Amino acid sequence: MLMADITGWALRTLQHFYGYDSFRGRQLDVITAILQHRDVLAVMPTGAGKSICYQIPACAPGINGKPALVLVITPLRALMRDQVAHLSTHGIPAAFIDSETTGTERAMTYQAAREGHIRLLYVAPERLVSPEFLRFAQTLRIRLVAVDEAHCVFQWGQDFRPDYLGIAAFIEQLPERPVIAACTATATPTVREGIIQNLHLQDPLQVISNFDRPNLYFGRYEAHSKQDRTACITQYAKTHRSESGIVYCTSRARTEELTEALKTAGVQAKYFHAKMDEAGKAYVQDAFLEGRLKVIVATTAFGMGVDKPDVRWVINDGAPSSLEEYYQEAGRAGRDGKPASCYVIWGSYEFDWQRQRIEESAGSALDNQQERSQAKDAALDRCQAMERYCTTHGCLRAHMLRYFGEEPSERRCGSCDFCTGSSRLAGAAHTRNSTPAVFGRTSAFHVEQSEEEHAIDADLMQSVLHFIQAVYRDQGTGYSTVKIVNALHGSRSVSIMGSGLNQIDGYGSLADTSGTRIRAAIRMLLDDGQLTHGNHGIILPGSLEGSTNL
Repeated sequence: MLMADITGWALRTLQHFYGYDSFRGRQLDVITAILQHRDVLAVMPTGAGKSICYQIPACAPGINGKPALVLVITPLRALMRDQVAHLSTHGIPAAFIDSETTGTERAMTYQAAREGHIRLLYVAPERLVSPEFLRFAQTLRIRLVAVDEAHCVFQWGQDFRPDYLGIAAFIEQLPERPVIAACTATATPTVREGIIQNLHLQDPLQVISNFDRPNLYFGRYEAHSKQDRTACITQYAKTHRSESGIVYCTSRARTEELTEALKTAGVQAKYFHAKMDEAGKAYVQDAFLEGRLKVIVATTAFGMGVDKPDVRWVINDGAPSSLEEYYQEAGRAGRDGKPASCYVIWGSYEFDWQRQRIEESAGSALDNQQERSQAKDAALDRCQAMERYCTTHGCLRAHMLRYFGEEPSERRCGSCDFCTGSSRLAGAAHTRNSTPAVFGRTSAFHVEQSEEEHAIDADLMQSVLHFIQAVYRDQGTGYSTVKIVNALHGSRSVSIMGSGLNQIDGYGSLADTSGTRIRAAIRMLLDDGQLTHGNHGIILPGSLEGSTNL
């Protein structure tokens, strides 16, 4: 189809199936590229309508008079189920195959797809390694392979879901290469490059939308015990009991425990996690989506791709492992464009535990030692960025936007706990027990410094500063906090030696100083302006002109 033909057809299709008169943002650009047989990487915020970008092409006429399928690769069964149900309400035939689909059901689905009765088929990446599925895929025309939540290719594929790394190999075995569209709500420039390489995208159109969600308020609360967390969440939920909210927990046991506490406090809540049977999960999900249930307490198995516009608040009970993960979960709030609030409750011990887990398992799905080391460094960088978000003495929105490679338009957003000078969530905790609210570690809020920060002396800060200055002087660049700490400890890892940091004056000079103290010194130097963040979280001397744009 010609450009004008595509635009007219796409608008008519949108109106017919969805009832909308126009596309949002750059949806039409993505759809046009796909129908012109060009690969796409679409990074669009939660609620921007990424799914329409591959659902509309599924409605296009077959190829050379033969049915053509859109294959959607997506990480979670709950997401498949929700998307297929959503499509059926719009009259678009779709199906999914998961681990609970019987052999008879799979055979019926395969036949329906061959006959053109199914336009979209949803599968998990693990399905692609099945010889049965490959034989099926080789018997029909696949117009498009859409990889939803594509950031998982770069992150999950290196650790606990290695089949994500096999998507490109699966596509290479098809009789004809389809268009590939990778869609995600969160991807830093580094992750975007990783997605392009892993999926073998060819000259992709890159659609990078504005990451800012102006209607969202961001806040933090540093809790010092599980009881503190529970009381803070229940108090907030009670105060907002008429609103829809999501609490994300880091374990299944915690979802059940916290749900009981909320119910005891008179809050209408249910838990949701992967160990529930399918009927139980469907009941809870439907009740929440339809408004019969106000609060859902869930592990991260819930939320990806679930479209409930009127979620007014999201609380993370525990710091996620990355800002990508946090922004995905926080982004479930306020999809209707109305004001909503997003909070993370954290404890400093969480990041030590996360770093230990990364050291033990990051990159475990990779065979190459250098690639494993790089994956570990990347995971540590993501952990550090999340820790920095929790402890920063600056605007939270600006911190997130810079992390995703976008320069904020203003120094203060006026809609986060730093810019407003108070945390609404911490306010609930303060009302509860008159303990001063702790969010970040900024003197602007009269918060006491942590013990490790009390232990930072001038000599330690000078050692750290001189090393970072020496790195920039010798190499003209900077590195992540993780890499700096490792170099000051005298690490001989592939990452450190390959970067030449072992040749820098000061390498190994703080071998007997804890990583916690070095990281605290870096935080204090950042707060004092003696250091600054460059793009992608690297640390640079603060006196550089325009260093934040390097």
